[in-house]
Amino acid sequence: MSAALGGLLTLGLAAPASAHAALTGTDPEDGATLAEAPAEVSATFSEILDQASTEIAVTDPAGTVIDVADPSYDGDTFIQPMLYTTPGKYTLAFRVISEDGHRVEDAVEFTVESIPEGLYAPGAAPTGEAATEAEATPEPTTQEATGAATEESAEEDSNPGAALAAILLGLLVIVVGGVILVKLVGRKQHDDSSGE
Repeated sequence: MSAALGGLLTLGLAAPASAHAALTGTDPEDGATLAEAPAEVSATFSEILDQASTEIAVTDPAGTVIDVADPSYDGDTFIQPMLYTTPGKYTLAFRVISEDGHRVEDAVEFTVESIPEGLYAPGAAPTGEAATEAEATPEPTTQEATGAATEESAEEDSNPGAALAAILLGLLVIVVGGVILVKLVGRKQHDDSSGE
């Protein structure tokens, strides 16, 4: 009887040891398309994970490996902080060690349509004076744009107007000078003829 009980205990202990750690769920789900990139990705397994032997790699849409922070663990789940380079499909590949020492490899893929400002990988965030100015300066409304165009048009019109006024003033001086000259010459001739 005790031998049979010992055999059952041995079988009972051996059964979990022979099982491989299986992936039971991820967040986000494999193949998901997300409007906004998540700050972290988690994967849950059927067994407690050996943290020291777990390996994780994150690749962007171009296949470039992104340098991300170390994951945190909660028993049978790892939580991987994420960083992104550009909207598109990301792959989080991982290797875990099961209780019987076998290595299990799997991955979760998901697509992101936009990336929050704080989740860009170093050097990947859209930076530069142009981007900063574009963000800081709102685009003018139709009314503002029309007003600006009217002001520019008025300035353009005022410049030719000033030139035309200068020309007319010059002509007026010449005409007035000519009239005075004609009158003076006419008076002189009249005086000369009267003297004779």
